[in-house]
Amino acid sequence: MGYKHGHYGKYSGNSKFSHAHTDVTKENYKATERDDAAHIDYLKRDVLYDDHHGHSDEKMTADEKHISKLAGDMKYDKKHDGSPAKMSRKKYDRKMARATKLDEKSFEKDKKKFNSGARLRRRAGKIRGKLNINNVKD
Repeated sequence: MGYKHGHYGKYSGNSKFSHAHTDVTKENYKATERDDAAHIDYLKRDVLYDDHHGHSDEKMTADEKHISKLAGDMKYDKKHDGSPAKMSRKKYDRKMARATKLDEKSFEKDKKKFNSGARLRRRAGKIRGKLNINNVKD
């Protein structure tokens, strides 16, 4: 196993890890945004360098297209993964109904044996804790 040449750290285009196939999620959105911003910055500096040193317009055009593609990807990711997800009213109501149903089951279990429905009540509480009425679409 040999070593790969290149600088790892700030974006250099020589990363030993391929990020091309990594899905963007709520959890990794911020890191993806930072990586894409660094990549765009690198490409902009490359275009300026090429412009000042008389390199080909073809290469600069390719870099500019790449910048546009990355900016489009960032816009798409922000819409779909960046901001807190807004759920539909129907989905919110369905989750609240699920929590209420778990509460009812827990009370039935408690009637049979004291505190045997505690686990169900905790699950219902977790469901309610994740829900926020402000994140519901109008």
